[in-house]
Parts: sequence; structure tokens; C-alpha cells
Amino acid sequence: MMKVNEINNVFFRGSVQNIGLVSVPQDKMEINTSRNSNKELGVNSLISSTPDYGIKIPQRYTKTGVEDLPNGLKLHSYKLANGYKVSIIPMEDSPAVVKTYVNVGAFNETSDIKGISHFLEHMAFNGTNGDNGHIKLNTGDSFKQIEKLGGWANASTNYALTDYINSAPLLDKKDLETQIKVLAAMSEDLKLSDEMIKKEKGPVSSEINMILDNPQTIAMDQTVRTLYNIKNPADELIGGSVNHIQNLTRKDVMDYYNKYYSPENTNIVITGDVSPDEAIALVSKNFVSNKRSKGERYEEKLTPIEKTVRKDFISDKAKSAEIVLGFNGPKNNSAKEKILYLLASNYLESEKVGLRKKLKDFNSYPSIDSERISTKTDGNRMIYLGTSASDKNVENVLKTIFNTINNIEPISDEQLQKIKNNMKENREENYEYSEAVNNIIGNAVLDGNLDYTLNYNEILEGITAEEVNDAVKKYFDLNKTAITVVHPKEISEISFKGHSRKPINEEKISTETLNNNFEVGFYETKSPKQVVSVKFATDVPYNKKAGVRDVLDEIYSMGTKYLDENSFNKLKEDLNLGIWATAGAGGLSVNIDGNNKNYKQALNLARDLIYNPRINEDTLKKAKEKIKEGIERSQTTASSLYYNKFVSKYNEYAYSKDEILKGLESITVDDVKDFHNYILQNSRGTVSANISTENEGIKETIVDFAEGLHKVKPNVLQENAMYKKLTTPVVLTYAQKNSQADIKQVYNFKYEDSIKNKVTARLLNSILSNSSIGLFDTLREKEHLAYSVYSDISTEDDLGELSLNIKTTTDNKEIGEQSYENLQRSIDGFKRQINELQEGKFTDEDLENSKKNMKAGLLEQEGAQAKVISLKSGLNSKYGANYDNQIFDEIDNVTKEDIINLAKKIFAQNPVYAITATQDTLDANKDYLDNLRLTV
Repeated sequence: MMKVNEINNVFFRGSVQNIGLVSVPQDKMEINTSRNSNKELGVNSLISSTPDYGIKIPQRYTKTGVEDLPNGLKLHSYKLANGYKVSIIPMEDSPAVVKTYVNVGAFNETSDIKGISHFLEHMAFNGTNGDNGHIKLNTGDSFKQIEKLGGWANASTNYALTDYINSAPLLDKKDLETQIKVLAAMSEDLKLSDEMIKKEKGPVSSEINMILDNPQTIAMDQTVRTLYNIKNPADELIGGSVNHIQNLTRKDVMDYYNKYYSPENTNIVITGDVSPDEAIALVSKNFVSNKRSKGERYEEKLTPIEKTVRKDFISDKAKSAEIVLGFNGPKNNSAKEKILYLLASNYLESEKVGLRKKLKDFNSYPSIDSERISTKTDGNRMIYLGTSASDKNVENVLKTIFNTINNIEPISDEQLQKIKNNMKENREENYEYSEAVNNIIGNAVLDGNLDYTLNYNEILEGITAEEVNDAVKKYFDLNKTAITVVHPKEISEISFKGHSRKPINEEKISTETLNNNFEVGFYETKSPKQVVSVKFATDVPYNKKAGVRDVLDEIYSMGTKYLDENSFNKLKEDLNLGIWATAGAGGLSVNIDGNNKNYKQALNLARDLIYNPRINEDTLKKAKEKIKEGIERSQTTASSLYYNKFVSKYNEYAYSKDEILKGLESITVDDVKDFHNYILQNSRGTVSANISTENEGIKETIVDFAEGLHKVKPNVLQENAMYKKLTTPVVLTYAQKNSQADIKQVYNFKYEDSIKNKVTARLLNSILSNSSIGLFDTLREKEHLAYSVYSDISTEDDLGELSLNIKTTTDNKEIGEQSYENLQRSIDGFKRQINELQEGKFTDEDLENSKKNMKAGLLEQEGAQAKVISLKSGLNSKYGANYDNQIFDEIDNVTKEDIINLAKKIFAQNPVYAITATQDTLDANKDYLDNLRLTV
């Protein structure tokens, strides 16, 4: 037994202490768990005993600093002896987000193994060995372990980054260790068996095909290739090619894993309601690998173009033209360069420059962003400007972009300050969310410069107008631009009046009503994907007990009577099949996302889900716990306040969170079975599916499946009386600490269902949100009241609901900003724009643009999934399978007078105001809010 002079704060079962700087040969280490829980552990020697979590030696670590962040947060930085960099940011009352950032991506792959970074990301969820004290995980366990905590897990791969993340609410003090153990095993102990590698090639190949079906992805991919002179033959730079994936060997995967998944190439970030000392103790105990990178790293050679290059492609997947302009951007590790780029892009998108406004004339809505494309800290980022347009407008869109950037006026000091203030506010808001903070810190550490995080405001404020003007020229240099346009295959002049194209090709639709009253609809497509959706629609929602609907919905994710959750999920995975069910107020839906080979097994599983959900005491308990956790973790927003305090009282079929929590206490298995039986006995039924031209027998198979279902009610909709006139305004408030006030102003109105009224309502909402009198252009762009402002409209039965929504900063004491008046300014702004709408102050051009936008949305329904959703929507309405075509045909018939008349009808009602803000904000506006309650 080895003699040890001193061990400080070793972490044993039940202790909440820091792991000390101990280095002991593993084969000599023995542990004594005997201690006084009220005293600091003091041990002179280690006595043989069985450890809690296997024999593995905690890594020594050094605390490299504590830095102040916005919102009173602190960044605790550490370095483990084996090379991991660890950042921990405690955030009170926030979920724990644990994330590993691996400095590797698609541009570290040689051409013969293109796509291996993404493949290895998939393999990380396919099991671990359980060696060296790591937790043993089978396929899918990485998700299940976190889901048991009430959390979620995910991962992503990009050009120069692969990351793994999980999040949980920390309902138990051991949950954080579970989160860390799962990620540690995924980082250091992957099984990578031949069997699992062979199995995963199918799903990854399918995902590559899905990626290649997306014309936006193609446009982005080709822009990167052009901008940096990349000659790689892969079908897609990140996903790779199917043949590359199919040819990968275990040696390929192992070599890549050993080369790039090493401690010095990974940083770990933990944010949420955690103690830094406890968290670093758990990290040092679980991230114990001493592996060093094997072999020379490969880096794609990125040589930016020296003159503008345009490339045009034709895609039979595209329904509109996809346009991407790429520019060489700032260095990863230059905080000032990255902030200058943000200032420049914000200026381009501002009302002053008007790029967004000018492109709206062509029903084109641009976005500007940047992408990390190099794992080198001094490597450049790529900037891209992307948008969509009808094919006939491509040249007008490009001409507008070029003219706007070429003729941009120098930014004024006043305009610069407005943009700086907006950027600071947006930055401050990000620090309210655990995942957002994790991303900010994780990427800053990855880029090797924390200045972007720690000194953001100081750098931002020090930048001059002249520097921004230079940044526009540098980062949006039209002389060195990669331009990609992906055109639809059938290039034709698209007129928005009188043209023959419709959202639905009615020649490819067929429907029939079966003897059991099921209405079955088919849409012929060329896609190998097989999509089927079964809908049981209840005209009168079940409302015997609050929470029962939520419980059955959760249980539908837990397998069937004959297949437990693990077996059900394994079968789906083996079949490479997506199948899920949802239950709620509207009834029951079962959806299948498969292919020509597995759809028959999928239909059998769907039937089992419909009739045999796994309703028992165990699943009931799990469902209750999950619902309760979800409610307790949910933030109060203006929308949730409106629903819980108003809708739940005025709608007999709606329940508040408190009512659901109370209902959960007494719900029994028989209650859930009663609701399930209610759906089956009181529903209309539809089956919607696409018919792949590659599978001749699918229609007959699906009809046989539908005929085998029980008899339902005829598919004739019945309207419920939902509307209730509100006699006085209602003001709901909730005090919380967020710096932004969240405001929702809602009008409920009596709705008469018709195609004309549906179209008129959608156009009205579009004009209210985005037009010359719209909320966005007025309250956001001109008055700078908020980043997020919009309106929304919905209709159900005889009830219409229109809401105006805004988030505006009122109380940010951290930076000395207290603008309580923004609450009143927002609501007064709502009223002003409402009046302008009722007075018809919107232009004919506004109406025409809204019509174009609505038509474009209907026409751009790509893929089998969208076709089936459209078909399903029609079959479950009173308008039939060609519902979207009827909507489309009515658009040009709506007049300005129709919009004005509907506006007057809606806004003659008394509103409901739902407001969440700081208590100081609410107190400062008390008289104003009291007056709102009296306004009739």
C-alpha cells in the first residue's frame, strides 16, 4: 500500500467537495470511504475498499481564472492535467447544459474519407465499452440516460467543429454527474464495433440523400467550394458521399477517432445551476483520458478567390431560386474583427440602408450570417448572404444587392450608436439562457480568444464609424464574391395572376371513402421516402379531467402493449424508420416516415400504436413525472400567461398548468384508457399518404391497412361554439427578472368559416406584421423599440384570435438601462398601427406584396412530407383534398375594403393584455395598466 502525505477534499459518496490535485498510480490506489460528514476529510493512507464509480484516477487540474460576465455571471476556467480546457458558468435556476466542443470537422477530412466527421458523430450514440471506469452505454442509451433526468441530448457536425450536448433540470444532485459521465464516455470510450459501423451506414447514407434534396444546402455547399477554391469531389462537403460512407472501414473510423478526439483538442463547458467546485470535481473524475493525437492533422487548403465568380445550377428539387453570396470573413481569434463584421452586417440590414426593404419588393427576404470553416485559431470565417426568390426575379435580386452595397452611404455616428445599443441588448438577452451562454463561451475558447466574450461591450463602444465603413468594404467585397444560384428545373415566368401552376397538382391526387368511413387520400410523388399520416379527429374534445390528454400523449412515446420502449425504439432503428404518435384535444395522430422497403412493417407498428398504447401503472407514473417536470421547468412568457390565466377560464376544453398539476395527482390508468376509448369511439378518420412512383403496390397496401381499422364517424366536420364576447378589457401581469418586457395583446373575435375569410385573415395579419404600416418596420426598424415584434392570427370553429407581440427592454440594471416607458410605448404603438390598418393607410403595393408572399408560401411545398401535410390538412377540413388550391385561387379576389372591414370587426372587441416584466417596470406603469382595464 502506497503512503500518501496529504489528500485534499476527495469526492466520495454523499460528499459535496472538490477533488484535489492528486496523482497516484492507478494500480496502487485504494480508497477509504469512512469519514465524518461534518468535517473535512483528512487521510494519511488509503485503505482497500470498493469505490462508488469504478477504479479511475481523477485528473489533476489547475484553476486558471475567474472572469466577470454580463448579468452578474462568472466564468470559472480550468485546465486538466491531461489537456482538457473546462469552463463553468453558474446560472441560478437554469438547467444544466454540458457540452463538449471538439476542434474537428469536415475540413479535416481527406477526400477518400469525406463525411467521416459526421459519421463519427453518429457513432458516438452507438455505444461505449465501459472501460477505465466509464459508464457502459448501448445504442441509444446516451439519449435515454438524459431523458430519464427530464432532459435532452444532441450533437452536430460542421466544417470546423463537432459538438455534443445534453441538458437537464438537475432534479437530483446526482444528475449532473450522469450528464458528465455520458459525455465523458462518448468522448473517450466509443465502442466503434464492426457491427455498429455497418449498421450506422444506412441512416447516415439516408441523411446524405436528405441533405442533397435541399436546394438551400446545395447553394451553400457550392458557395463554399467556389469561395475557397475547393476541388473535393464529394457530393456535399459535410455529409460527404454515400459511396464514401459505404466504403468506410473500422480502421478508418478508429484512426480518425484517435487522431482528433483527444483532450488537447476538446474543451468542455458547463452552464446552469451548478457549483464550480462540484462540477470540476466531477469533470476531473470522469474525463480521464491521457490519449494524445496520433498522426499528422489534415487541414483543407482554403484559398480565397481574388475575383468574383458566379455559378448557376439547375435542381429538380427546387421550387424557387436559392441565392447565396459568400465572402471571406474575420479571423476566428480576432474579437474586434468579428464585432466589426456584426456591425457591418447590422448596418446592411438596417432601415437606413434598406437592403431587406428593397428585396421585399421581389418577395425575397435576405439573411446574413457567418460560419466557422477553419479549426485554426487564426483561420478566417466565411460570411454569407442568402435569400430565395422566384426564378424570374433572380437578376433583379442580385442587381439590388450589388447596387445597395456598392452605393451604401457612410454610417453616421447616430446610426452607429443605435446599432451598438441594439447589439448590446441582444447580447445581454443571450446571457439569460443556459444553452446560449454555453455556446458563447464554448466557441470563444475554441477560437482561443475570450476577449469576444469578456470585453465585448468595451470593444464595441471603441469602434468608430470610419472603421465600420471600412468593414463593409472589407467583409462585403463584391469584387471577391462567390455567387451561387440554384434554379428550379422548370424555369418559367411565374405570374401571380392567372398562371396555371397551383400548390397542388390535382392530377396527382386521388381520394376514396371506405366502408368504415375512413377517407383515404394519396399524392403521387417521385420521392423514395414513404410518408403516411393517420388522423382520428374528435369534434368535441375530451374534458373529463385535466392532464389526462397530456398523459396519453406522453405514453405514446413509451412503446406499445407488446413492445416496451426499448424494444420499440430498437425495431424502429433496425428498420431505419420514423414513427410517432400524438394525442391531444383534437384527437390522435400517428405518423410514419419510411421508405419503399420498410413501410409494411411501419403500418403494422402504426396499427399497434393506435390500438395498444402501453398504458399501465409504470408508464402512467413516468408520464406524470415528465409532465410535472416540464411544467415546473417552463418559463412564464406572455403567451403562457395568456393561456393559463385567460384561455383556460374562457374555454371549457383548455386547462391551465395549475389545473393540470392538480389533475395529475388523481389520474388513474382507467382514466387514461377512458380517454383512449373516447378518441376511438368519437372520431372521424383520415389516412393521408404519398404514392412513390417506384412502388406500384403501395396504394393497395395502404387501403388494406385503412380498411382494417375500426369503423369511425363519417368525415363531416361539426363546428363548436367557442367564441365568447369579452365585455371589458383584461390585463394580466406577471413579475420576473428578465430585462425585457414580454407583451402580448390579443383580440378574440367571432369567425365565420369560409375560404374568403381565411384568406382575408391571413393577408390582414401579413400587412399588420410586415408592410409600410407594419409592426416590424415601424416599432422595430424605425422606433427601435425591440428586436422581436410581430402579429399572429389563428381560427378554430367560430373563434378567431389575433395577437400582437413584442419583447422590449425596460429594466437592465446591469448596464444601467431603465426604460420603463417602453412598455407604454409598445402598447401605444400597437394601437397606432391598428388604427392605421383600420383607416386603410396601407398601400396597394403592401397588399400585392402580401398576396405574393402568401402565394409563394403555398407554391413552395417541397418534398413528400409537405405534400402529405397539405393533403392531410385538406382531408381534415370541410374543403377537401384540394384545400390549398382553393386558398390560392381566392387570394387575388380579396380587396383592400375586405381587409379594412375585417380589421374593424376584430378591433371592435375588447383586448386581453398579457405582460411579463420586472416588478419595477410593472410598478412604474401601474397607472397606465389600470387605465387599460377601464378602456372600453
